[in-house]
Parts: sequence; structure tokens; C-alpha cells
Amino acid sequence: MPLESDSQSGRAVQPLKIAICGPADLSFLGPLLDGEVPPTPGYAAAVISRLALALHDRGHEVSVVTLSPHTIDAGDYSGERFRLLVATMRPRLRWVDAFRFERRAVTDLLGRTHAQVVHAQWSYEFALGAFASGLPTVTTLLDWGPAVFRFHRDHYRLVRLAMQMRVLRVAPQLTANSAYLATQAQRWARTPIAVVPNGIEFPEQMPVRVEPTHPVIGALANGFARLKNTSTLIEAFALLRQKYPSATLRLAGVGHESGGKAESWARERGLTEGVEFVGYVPGLDVPAFLAGLTVLAHPSRSESMAMALVEAIRAGVPVVAGKNSGGVPWVLDEGQSGVLVDINSPTELAGGILSLLDNDAERNALRQRAFNDLSERFGIDKIVKLYEEQYETALRRASADNR
Repeated sequence: MPLESDSQSGRAVQPLKIAICGPADLSFLGPLLDGEVPPTPGYAAAVISRLALALHDRGHEVSVVTLSPHTIDAGDYSGERFRLLVATMRPRLRWVDAFRFERRAVTDLLGRTHAQVVHAQWSYEFALGAFASGLPTVTTLLDWGPAVFRFHRDHYRLVRLAMQMRVLRVAPQLTANSAYLATQAQRWARTPIAVVPNGIEFPEQMPVRVEPTHPVIGALANGFARLKNTSTLIEAFALLRQKYPSATLRLAGVGHESGGKAESWARERGLTEGVEFVGYVPGLDVPAFLAGLTVLAHPSRSESMAMALVEAIRAGVPVVAGKNSGGVPWVLDEGQSGVLVDINSPTELAGGILSLLDNDAERNALRQRAFNDLSERFGIDKIVKLYEEQYETALRRASADNR
């Protein structure tokens, strides 16, 4: 039985049996499961979980194949038209054999599904494991290995870079989550790369917000290192407090917890005044974190797409980010939907934030403009339809190859 007609093409979309393999936030998937649910969020990556939920809502039969660092999550969970298969990944030294154990686990789990088509999210162990299953596969690029390796020069990232180059050479069908990433990867790929962004559900109207009584600047960044660049934000915040002494900076994400690397770095330099080191925020709690902000600052030096920006704008929070940070300008429509600055300069970063704090009318106009723009470009309904086209193309190709 066909699903509802796709209004963009006028055709009926046939329900498919789809397996999505990649890092998933297991806590998002509870509503689809009957009975037992995984006890932890697992990989704690929300993008794939949101896609699985949306595909299920469209009437497809969906399986999610993923890995978790916690052995207690491993298992086979199910619900109506939904199945979640979780294996345990090794806690360390996965790179020594190029994630062989993890790749085989993905392949084995996919063999237990009844999928017609596989969607491999992330171009490493999940994609290589999907190729080994022999099932028609669409592969989505979510980051750019050379950029990551530039800021993290270690064996782990070097092996992953080699894995991504392998995927690009052999993948029969590729998408990327931004125009920037598609352009960077195309020279290495054997097939054209389609741009399909990460999607998220947007409300029909921008949320009505109650602004904090004093400026609250926030950041969501996993890892206190050169790539995420939150040290520059801490320095910029010290400059900002010269004009707004009651302002608060809330740093969320791994490495930014109380007593963690970020706080130790800031304390050594006398830069902790007004800074709250929040640490890891579960995916389901991110909207509440964003609701308490005046501005989201995103000082990352390179991002393929930067979902933190999309989530903030969905919540009605204006953003400041890097004008040369990979796919960030593309997400923010080259500065029409956010303030773009040189995030390597504490002075410029502080100035970008101040430009919003100093002008309520401009801040509110930017919020509305950004919400209208991003809800149109990254709304999950649109993204799901783009992926349905990708799945059908993969099935047609597989059928032609088998003739």
C-alpha cells in the first residue's frame, strides 16, 4: 500500500524496508519500542535517530543498526514496523585494525534485518560494514576527514581518514550534509555527490521566548581542543564582560564539565568569572539548554554542517559563528541567517556577540529571518523526501545490475 502522495512530485511513495546504520542516540528511539529499551543513550548522536523517526512516520519499515560504548545496551529491540539492533564497540584501540571488529558487527547486524536498502550514515566503519552486507547502500558523509585530521594529528584520525578515502573510492551512491562537504569530497569520489542536509522538525511558528534578565551566551561543543576552539570564546567573553559585567557564559559538551579541561585552562588564566561549565547535555535536554540563552556562539574552526546552529535557530536563539569554518557560512546563508566573524580573534568574536546584545531590534529581526530560512531548508519533512528519492535510485541501480 503506498504512503501519502509526495506533493512535490505528484507521485505516491511506496513503503520500503530501510536499515539505517550509524551512530544513534538511543534515548530518542524509545517511543518506537515495545517493552524493553536500551538503558543508555549509546552513541548519543541525534541526527540519525531523528531521521529514523521521520521515516517511520512516513510509513516505512525501519531498522536502526548501531554501536554503543556500553555493553548493557547491546541487544535486539523491536516495535511496530521498527527494529533496533545494537552491538558493543571496543573501548579503545579500535583504529589498530581499522575498526575490523566494529565493521563486522555492523555487517552481521544488517544481515539480521529484512532491509531492501541500507542508509549508511558516516563514512567510516558503518559505511564499510554496510558495503560488506551486499545490500544496496546509500552513504551519507557527515564530516570531512582531512579537516578533522588537521586539528587532531593522531593515529586514530589518520586511520579514519584512510577509511573515508576508501569509502569515497568504492561507494556506489553518496550524499553529503552540506554543499561545502560535497565540494571537498567530490574530487575523491567515484560518483556524483548529492547534497542532502541533516534534518530536524521545526514548529510552524518561531517559539515565543522570554529573554534572560541578563545576557547569557552559550556554546555546545564536544571536546576542548583546537577544532572546537572554545578557548577563544572564553577569551572573547572576558572582553564582553567589560561592557556587560552581569553576563554569563554557559559551556556545554564533553570537556566543558566542572573540573574538566576547559575549566582548568580558564582557571590557569584567570578567566572563570561568569563562566558556567555545564558539561555533557543529553540530546533530549538540548532544547531546554538553548531556551535559556540570549545568543549561541559557535567558535568551531571547521564544521561540515553544525547542527548546533540549526537547533539554536529552531529555538529562536540568534547565532554567531565562523566566516571561514567549513560549511558554517552555507548553513547561515552567507551571513543572512547569523552573524559571521573571524572566530580566531577574541576581539572579533566578542564584537559579533555584542552586535546582537546592543541592538534588540536587529537581534529579533535576525531571529525571525533565520527561523524562516532554516525551517525551509532543513525541515525534516523535506529531508525525508530527498532521502526517499536516494533510496529508490539505489534500488533501481541494484535491479539493473542484477539483470
